[in-house]
This record gives sequence, structure tokens and C-alpha cells, in this order.
Amino acid sequence: MSTLIINNLSKTYANGVKALDRVNLELENGMFGLLGPNGAGKSSLMRTLATLQEADTGTATLDEIDILNEPAELRKVLGYLPQEFGVYPRITAEQLLTHLAILKGITNTSERKELVNYLLDKVNLYEKRNKSVKGFSGGMKQRVGIAQALIGNPKLIIVDEPTAGLDPGERNRFIIY
Repeated sequence: MSTLIINNLSKTYANGVKALDRVNLELENGMFGLLGPNGAGKSSLMRTLATLQEADTGTATLDEIDILNEPAELRKVLGYLPQEFGVYPRITAEQLLTHLAILKGITNTSERKELVNYLLDKVNLYEKRNKSVKGFSGGMKQRVGIAQALIGNPKLIIVDEPTAGLDPGERNRFIIY
């Protein structure tokens, strides 16, 4: 069981916008959503927890990992899907996921191949695995993004609008999974 603890987390951007103001939160295993109007700091909190930006003050820990001071340790157990997931356009879905699995430390070739095939099947792209991502629709690219966020059995998964661009059938598949 994992626990995410955030204490007095604050972030003010260079333009003076205070995105996070002493945020305190404790979450145990489960699925949680952030709701609020545009500009409320949801994406800022997610980017900070995903180690893509630094906080000005405060602490954040996932179990024994100090997220703000040990970003490399967190990245080993993190799955992240930003609102806009960019892909390498000239490679196939299978090549992209294989490359990302290697970066996540999955070095055993057969284990990696099995994982990539499993994830492609789960996001309903197995039949398109050898197609260039360049030709994928927005929804298909989003499904590749979902698959990459699940590589390595992460302890913490952060997704920013994960079903954006998915058709109703794929949204249902995602929610059920």
C-alpha cells in the first residue's frame, strides 16, 4: 500500500501567478481526481508531483521517496500522461513502447516484448502495432500515451485528462480497465 503525502506545497510562477498555495493532502491507494476551474492549479500540482517543475516551498513524499529532492527515484515508479502527449512520429507504436520500456529499466527482451504486446492489446492497438504513430488519429495517440504511462507497473500514475480525444467506446474501455 502506497501513501502520497503533500505538506504546504506552494508554487508561484515568474509572472507572479500563484498556482499552488500551501497545498496539504494525504492519499492512500486508490483513484482520485482533481476538479476545479481553469487556472485552479490542477496541472501545476500534477507537473510538480511528476517532477517536471520545482515547488517553491513544501514537501511531497511517496512512501519513502522525497519527491522534490529525489526526482530520479520517483521517476522509477511513476506513470505519467500529460494533457498533450507528444510522440516520435516516425516509429511504430510497438517501437515507441519498446523504447520507453527500455528507458524505464525493463532490460529483459522477452519480458519487455510480452509487456508491450499486453499493453497494446489493453489499449486496443495490437493490430496497429506495426503502423507508424505519425498516421494515428488523436485518439489512437492518446491510447499509446495511456499504454506508456502503465509501463513498469508504477506505484503512482498521474494523468491529465486521459480520455481527451477518445471516442465513447474507447472511453468506456479505459474506465473499465
